[in-house]
Amino acid sequence: MTAMYSPDWFESFAATVPAQFSEADLEGVARVLPLAAFPRLLDVGCGIGRVSGPLAARGYALVGIDVSVDALRSASRRAPGPRYVALDQRDVAAMRWQFDGALVLWNSLGFAGRSGDLETLRGLARVLRPGGRLLLDLYHPDWLARNERAGERDARGPSVRRWLRDGRLFHEIRYPNGHVDDIQFDVYGPEEMRGRCARAGLATVAEMAFWNEDTRPSADHPRYQLVCARPN
Repeated sequence: MTAMYSPDWFESFAATVPAQFSEADLEGVARVLPLAAFPRLLDVGCGIGRVSGPLAARGYALVGIDVSVDALRSASRRAPGPRYVALDQRDVAAMRWQFDGALVLWNSLGFAGRSGDLETLRGLARVLRPGGRLLLDLYHPDWLARNERAGERDARGPSVRRWLRDGRLFHEIRYPNGHVDDIQFDVYGPEEMRGRCARAGLATVAEMAFWNEDTRPSADHPRYQLVCARPN
């Protein structure tokens, strides 16, 4: 799998996530995977270390994997502390380490299609200890269908065209410097993802939106979280 996100994307979007959103992600992870019970974490698609670095600062032992070597170099500078590894997520089963928990945040999945994602999920089940948890943070396809973008300019500079077709989300991002990104990945509703996790040997134990277990995933919320566990 080749890197789909360019340095322009990381600088324009990943490096500019508002602090309140990053803090919400960190607090959500800490509630689902409390440090005392889940100290060893794997961050899949860690990018520039936006979440890996702060979690390591909280005391977690973090390994971050990403297919983009450029992003990992940036992560090492911006967010030191975790161990960063260049790895295609479909090859995660080859890792020799075992983890208490694994994170897949901001839909860092779907790039290799549905068969490739199932391979990734099975690999994650393999590297989790018995009782370990997988935390999936995914876009809700019904929300995306309501909120396609026609090419309007983002407040951060680039113009973004976004559309959903046959379970796959497409982006055409044009930057002020003339560079254009074509980013696309599969998206899953909660029911389909629960089924895929079950096929991978993972049992769903919780699902929520906005990190709130009292809020159910729906088309009213852009992202939802699914928590799965490897059986003991």
